Formats: sequence, C-alpha cells, structure tokens
Amino acid sequence: MASTATNKLPAMIDRPLLNSTLVTVASGQLFSTSLIPTAVGNVTNIIDIDTSLTDTSISGAYIDEIWIRYSKERNIFLDAQTPLSGTYSADSTSVVVTISAGHNIKVGQDVYLDFTSYSSGSTPIDQVATDTAVTSTTFTATIPSISGPITGNVSVYQPINFCFYVVAASTITNINQFFPLFTVSIPATAAYQNISLTQEEILPLINHPVPHAGGNFSSANSNISPKIRGLVLQRGQALYAAVSGTTSLTNGFFINIQGGYY
Repeated sequence: MASTATNKLPAMIDRPLLNSTLVTVASGQLFSTSLIPTAVGNVTNIIDIDTSLTDTSISGAYIDEIWIRYSKERNIFLDAQTPLSGTYSADSTSVVVTISAGHNIKVGQDVYLDFTSYSSGSTPIDQVATDTAVTSTTFTATIPSISGPITGNVSVYQPINFCFYVVAASTITNINQFFPLFTVSIPATAAYQNISLTQEEILPLINHPVPHAGGNFSSANSNISPKIRGLVLQRGQALYAAVSGTTSLTNGFFINIQGGYY
C-alpha cells in the first residue's frame, strides 16, 4: 500500500501489528464501584496508535484478536491474587460459601475452593466448582457428595476482572480521559490461563466484509448479519487496560494483540 491514507480499508493493512504487554496494575477500586481508574497511573498502555501524531504513513490500526495469557503455567488454579477468606456449610452435593467482604463471582463461573478446616467427618476435597447461585456476600456451588452438614473455613480464588479503555490524547492528565470499552472476567482456574477474546465473544462486532455462504452466526434465521469481531482504532488513539481492585496482581497476565496498521 502507498504511504497515504487514500481509499484504504481496515482489511488492507500496510504492515502487521503484534504486541504483548504484561499487566499487573490495579485500577484503584473495584469495578463494582466504578470502571474508571482512581489515578492516571493505575492503568497499563497496551498499544499506542501514534498518539503523538508523528507517523503520517498510517491512518490507524485494525486489531482482529486479543488474547490473554497468564504469566505462569498452572495445572489447577491461577495464583494471580491473594484468595478471599470465607466460611462454608456443605451438605450432600452443595456448598454455600459466605464471604463477608463481598465477591465478584457470577452464576456459571468456576472458582477454586481450598477448604482449610472442618467441623466434623472429613474436610471436603479442594476443587474447581461451578457457581449455581450468588448474593453479594454468598455463593452456592456443586461438589461431590459428602455426609454433612460440615462447616469450616475456605480460601476462594475468585475471577480476575480486567477493563479495557480507549484514550485519544498524547498526554493523559485526568482519569476522565479513560473511556471503558469492555470488561473481561477470567476465572482463576487452569482452564482459563490462555483465553481468546474472539472465541469468548467479548471483542465487539465491526462492520467488516465476511465471506459466507447463506448462513449467519447461529442459524439461517438469525437477524444479525455476519461480521468479524475486533477493534478499529484511529491514529491518535491508544488502548489501555487495568485490573479491578486496590492491589496489584501478585502474578500478572500478558495481554497480546494481533492485527495491522492501515
């Protein structure tokens, strides 16, 4: 392609774009309070699409994939954050966990439960469990059958939440310059140490040509026309990310992007 921006389309990239950034920094507050970071330094720059406006050879960047990779290889749970301390009551195939400080767990998500004490019988097996019901301070999960009720203490590895932001400034002086695009909730289990935001259907749909033969995404009767997921950033914008909470991750995640400049 020529160095000018005339008649370029996002699919017609000049040169490839591949970048990886380690993210550990927390936003300064829980996302349940606000997605906006509490300070300018509480975010990490993922990619800068010429916010200094010095590269006249590009008009922007097309990002067709973002995948997040844990910084360690784990086989059971992800030790990115200090686990939450809670109490539990287990009986038959159900366990109810109470975390007085609150949690971010949603129905259908996996958590790792490390049972540390028990009132009678034997302690339940430490395990990955799927949540079936939640309140602001409790959640219910299914476990292998035990003879209960058994109560005790448990350490809970809850999901790690990320927020992605777009910024259109070469110098950031105010937290209100961060505009949230989407969030990602990663269960702290080994199955999620490498996830694709395309496959998880988190990246937004973009108006981009898609080869297809009659069918739409889910069925021939779908009212959503076939589109690609990704991001189209214009020159002068940058992509940032932060972790929910007030404490940085003990072990971070690499946020990887792939696409090209146009």
